[in-house]
Amino acid sequence: MGNLLHLKAVLPVRAINAGYFVTKGKGRHVDRVMDSFEIIYVSAGCLGIAEEEKEYNVEAGEALILYPGRHHWGTRDFDSDLTFYWLHFYLDEEANRTGQDIMALPQLIRIAKPEQFEELFRRFIKRQEVSQENRTVLNLVLLEILCELADSLSPLEVSGQKVLLANQAAQYIRNHLEEPLSASILAEQLECNPDHLGRVYNAVYGKTLTDSIHEARLNKACRLLIETNLTGNEIAYECGYTDVDYFRRNFKKYLGVTAKEYRQTYQLLM
Repeated sequence: MGNLLHLKAVLPVRAINAGYFVTKGKGRHVDRVMDSFEIIYVSAGCLGIAEEEKEYNVEAGEALILYPGRHHWGTRDFDSDLTFYWLHFYLDEEANRTGQDIMALPQLIRIAKPEQFEELFRRFIKRQEVSQENRTVLNLVLLEILCELADSLSPLEVSGQKVLLANQAAQYIRNHLEEPLSASILAEQLECNPDHLGRVYNAVYGKTLTDSIHEARLNKACRLLIETNLTGNEIAYECGYTDVDYFRRNFKKYLGVTAKEYRQTYQLLM
């Protein structure tokens, strides 16, 4: 009785800070050289940015890792709908010197589970408001973000044709959230069999088309709750739900809280 379990570890990363940027089409990415790493995840629009001699157009659903000591700058003005998350961090010197490699990440990665990835960023940003003294929890969330980046590489193990078909389905979902969506509609648009499309999509992304449709719509709802003053009913219609009660049930099912509670929790992001 009264004994405590003490855990000790040297985490490979040290988080600094993170944020969420709604550009409203004004300006371009800052021209600078940093002493830290930075993860940029684009949630909407497309970000034009360069690091040294390499230029990137980071599209919605993609993450870019910028390296310390390298010159990077915006290559064009922000898109009117561009929004992105950013997170600065260091590698821990002791862990880097004595530890073993646990992952290897390319600089540009398309995220396999964008809704889950964005939720991790929101969790980090909320945590940093209350975890100024104890940074361990932030380092753990950062490590989970990096693990999500690593996990997003696994679809490449599936055949190229299947990845292409699944990516086309995911892109169609993102671009037509306000319209009726189902496996049959997607299959018709992509000129393939619905059952085949469902199996391929599940093999690449590890979830059903129906779940992906709901997650994409609810992810948009989360952004609208944070970024706008639209009512819950208005947000439901913006995200393709014609039945507001169904939207509310789904939001609670997938997010674990009501839309009102979500807005109250994350309103500090603005």
